[in-house]
Amino acid sequence: MADGQPLKKPPGYMDPATPAMRTPPPGQRKPVVPPVFYQTNKKKRNCCRICCCCVCCLVVFIIIICAISCALFYIWFQPKIPSFHFRELELDRFSITPNKRDGTALLDSKAIIRVEAKNPNTKLKIHYGVTEVSLNLDEEVDLGSTTLPGFVQPPNNMTLLKFNVGVENEVIDSSSGTRLSTRVKNENTEVNAAVKTKVGVGIWKTKIGMLPVNVNCGGITLKQLNDGSGSPKCSFNTLRWITIH
Repeated sequence: MADGQPLKKPPGYMDPATPAMRTPPPGQRKPVVPPVFYQTNKKKRNCCRICCCCVCCLVVFIIIICAISCALFYIWFQPKIPSFHFRELELDRFSITPNKRDGTALLDSKAIIRVEAKNPNTKLKIHYGVTEVSLNLDEEVDLGSTTLPGFVQPPNNMTLLKFNVGVENEVIDSSSGTRLSTRVKNENTEVNAAVKTKVGVGIWKTKIGMLPVNVNCGGITLKQLNDGSGSPKCSFNTLRWITIH
């Protein structure tokens, strides 16, 4: 130009020597996240990890303490379960009156059952809840049931439990009544007693447990039971799946 000044570049002019900047298409632009956001997430994750570790350590500690306590309890007290024996059955009254019209019979009986409960522990008391006993002959004829109030059995003690049971005008099958009457007279009928109670352990003035217990005594004839030739140990069942003979 005449005055020596350079020409002005028109609007929108791009110098070929300048590298072009690529602009991402719309919708694909990556959002810019503030650095504070990443720091907050890291803090939350660290807090969760610390809490999980603390909970796991606490659970392991409680398990270890419980295991040590149970081991010390067993070593010191050496707990044993109580045992039961069927001792004696007295039939004070037993009569069967047949009814020829309808093929039935009326049973009238009164019996005394004696069951021996033994606490073999030397340092532990045994707590018994309300105790119920039922009696049947040949596993088909019910002779009644009764209950006893709860009681506490001292260590290394044997207690003889006495139950009075009876029925009046109990309707049974006539043929079963005739067969049972003969077997009772010959003392070869099989006697079965079922005892239901709750059993717990006493340490000083503290009562622990009170689990439901079923005791089944049977498999012996009336003659064997009353002449002393047999005194079977009863089976002991608790929590429906633990059975001890």
